[in-house]
Amino acid sequence: MLTAVAVVVWIARPEQQSSCTATPAVPDTGTETSRMMVASSSTGIANWHTVDASPPTRPGEARYYSFGPGAACSFAGLPTNGFYVGVSTREYGRADLCGAYLDVHGPRGDVRVLIADRCPGCAPGQLDLSAAAFGQIADRFDGVAPIRYAVVRDPLPAPELVYELKPDSSPSWLAMLVTGSGNPIQRIALRSAADEPWRELNRGMDNYWTISGAGRGPFSARVTDVHGHQVEISGISLEPGERYTGMSLYTEPLPEPPPAPTPDLAATTPQPPSSVTATGCVS
Repeated sequence: MLTAVAVVVWIARPEQQSSCTATPAVPDTGTETSRMMVASSSTGIANWHTVDASPPTRPGEARYYSFGPGAACSFAGLPTNGFYVGVSTREYGRADLCGAYLDVHGPRGDVRVLIADRCPGCAPGQLDLSAAAFGQIADRFDGVAPIRYAVVRDPLPAPELVYELKPDSSPSWLAMLVTGSGNPIQRIALRSAADEPWRELNRGMDNYWTISGAGRGPFSARVTDVHGHQVEISGISLEPGERYTGMSLYTEPLPEPPPAPTPDLAATTPQPPSSVTATGCVS
């Protein structure tokens, strides 16, 4: 379940060779981006994200796009008025970015979007924005807009982790989809009993994590994101259907305590005794 923003279903498009080679329209102003880009199936998400509290932005180009069913990240049942984005195949990697959020800054405003799809026709730095999202940062009739964007770390409010198994999962093979991570998931491991070793699952392009010979369960799954946040989900069975865990991968920071009141120095500083001069009267 995604609670941070509304989200939408995207269209699944066949893989094709990108013909978009134009340089993004926003010039680089010298902001450091080398630690942020670019994810691929070989380098993984670690090259996309920074651990800084305020990650650097990079220049890019947003494109208005109308989507239909079939998001590459396998997010189903998403409303049509949500804020989400499709990234290039090179940045998408092996579904590495699914579930992450981007803050996009455009000519008319800002928007936070869920990474839910892949854009085979996009070059790195070109983003397909849903209709509602594009309308937040530019005029829809323009079709394209110069932007700057950055990945969000620990977006708030922290969403709830949700998982489901594919209907054809069995003791010999299972596929698991985990959503509501907020940050990109780096790995998922599975085991049947507490004294068994964890077994790593393999991620597919459809964002499902698979393993062979897992057994009949019930299982525990250990989910780890790119920032090292980790949660263990127990009681997982082979039954299909969404399961809400009641847990988040990270916790919201505690509010800072209000500053202590400044003492009133005049009221707390001892005052010297007043001197009294006696005078006599002569009749």
